[in-house]
Amino acid sequence: MRRHAAQIARACTSELRAALRAVRVRAVSGAVRAASATFTLAWPPGRRHAAALFAAGILAAGIYGWFFTSTLSGRLPSALDWRAASAVLERDSRPGDAVALAPWWAERAREVLPAWIPVMAFPRLAGEDLVGVRRVWLLSLPGAPGHRLDLARDLAGRTGAVAGPQRLGGLELTRYDLRSPTLPLAFLPDRLASASVSAGGRPCSPDRRGVFRCPAQPFVIVAREVREVDYLPRPCLYAHPSPGEPIILSFPAVPLGRVLRGHTGIVGEAALEGKAPVRLSVKIGDEEVGSVEEPPAKPGWHTFEIDTVRHAGRSGTVTLTVTAADVARRHLCFDAYTLP
Repeated sequence: MRRHAAQIARACTSELRAALRAVRVRAVSGAVRAASATFTLAWPPGRRHAAALFAAGILAAGIYGWFFTSTLSGRLPSALDWRAASAVLERDSRPGDAVALAPWWAERAREVLPAWIPVMAFPRLAGEDLVGVRRVWLLSLPGAPGHRLDLARDLAGRTGAVAGPQRLGGLELTRYDLRSPTLPLAFLPDRLASASVSAGGRPCSPDRRGVFRCPAQPFVIVAREVREVDYLPRPCLYAHPSPGEPIILSFPAVPLGRVLRGHTGIVGEAALEGKAPVRLSVKIGDEEVGSVEEPPAKPGWHTFEIDTVRHAGRSGTVTLTVTAADVARRHLCFDAYTLP
């Protein structure tokens, strides 16, 4: 009985294998015939095929656009998320803190965060001095288009300690404590109110907003502003000289160290126009210690550094003079600060 059952099982198995082989052969044969028919229809390619591919591309782009827009609101922070971030910074921030944005175009932060915290909207921070900043709060929108980890990597390379990330709905907040912060003895743009300003030998007076205006030349101004240099916002001293009449800024009782460092840049698209350069010279007391010319066809935020070791440990008057032979749209944005 068992022998007959085994024979029957072997026979069934053999028939099953034969059936499976037949199915495979028919499937392969059908696939070959379908591929051959498809190739016959699609080759040689003609106008109808190009039109079909173009229509398919338009359809795919439309579907992707619909999916992108329909899911975007769920990936961006809500008003409640922004208020939560503001509350955390209101509670935990302190002097020497700044906020970096990732992605850098998330400018709504300027409207909702505490007003006393500087906001840095830069795509990278690797080459930035971050003057006076001890801790950076990285405010990230992980679900936003264009979000990348570049800023986090830049900060991680110059950080001694990290706190976070703290998730706040559609936002993330991470604090980076800088290992070697750039702490100046004096940051001259912040001392503009105590400076004296003249243009062409005639004094200029500040208005109620602290902007120095020269009565003889109303378009000549000096102000502490945030201006666009090479498409990025830069807090700086903003000056527009008159032809052949330099602007002179004198800052009294400035604590001096071993180095005076600063930056220069032409505001806006004028940096691309190839006009005559603008010259910035620096004096300590009556001695000119250095000068720099802003290149006429090289946009950017350019660093300069002047050795002041002979004056280290003292206070003195620092005079900055801005001159330009051709001043058409040569609006200069610059800063300067003394370092120990």
